[in-house]
Amino acid sequence: MPVERNDPAPKLVRSVAAPSVLIVTSLGLLIWSSTFNQTARQVPMLVAGAMLVLSIFDFVCRFDRLWLRPLRDFWGADFANREMRHNPRWTAEAGQILWMISCVVAMLLIGFLPAVPLFVFLYMVINGRRPVIESLATAAIVFAFVYVVFEVLLDYRLYRGALFGARGFSDW
Repeated sequence: MPVERNDPAPKLVRSVAAPSVLIVTSLGLLIWSSTFNQTARQVPMLVAGAMLVLSIFDFVCRFDRLWLRPLRDFWGADFANREMRHNPRWTAEAGQILWMISCVVAMLLIGFLPAVPLFVFLYMVINGRRPVIESLATAAIVFAFVYVVFEVLLDYRLYRGALFGARGFSDW
């Protein structure tokens, strides 16, 4: 039985629907990424595997059983002490989804290295209403981190995008 509390969290938020969708999505990503070559599948499989484990924990923590309380306390998965005290409008949620879709589209078109700091910069300026200098500095730090970790330390050539990649849209 899913956890039922007298808090303002909507039933859909407290239900097992969200973690169920994430479990199915992560399983799909694991299956899809297994078709990539050995190098290309490493990062998607790592992300999908971590998402699967966390989604399973989230799913299990939604049930109100005495033996699950320590797990819920450890993960902070109880709706009685929510971090976000308000329930956002669905339009705000849709806006966040559009931000993520735009980031993925940018990665496909211009590549991972320019898309991630561009996303960070635009999100901070437009959505976060942060100063331009602060946003530029953060985007530069994100770029440096991603470049050093993946391109230098792991010697993993990130996707260059359809517009800048050697093969263009033929990789699609």
